[in-house]
Amino acid sequence: MDWDGIGTFAMFLATGAVGLSIVGLKAYKARLTSKLEWARLERAEDAPEQVAMQLRELEDQVERLTERVDFTEKLLDSGARGAQDGP
Repeated sequence: MDWDGIGTFAMFLATGAVGLSIVGLKAYKARLTSKLEWARLERAEDAPEQVAMQLRELEDQVERLTERVDFTEKLLDSGARGAQDGP
């Protein structure tokens, strides 16, 4: 019987089990952290004000990004038209 092969296989299985356990524990920790954060937000008194402020900030960021995209699209469109017209 090939004991070296069996030992290598057993070590491979053990290493895989440890790796999967670590990944599972990290996922479970992330899930618990998320639940804890939601519970903290629900208990906070100033949560609606804080959420409204964050929404306003996000709206401002989206507006600025939309303006940048529009500008970039116009710039690319004018460059494409210039390339089609030729020198």
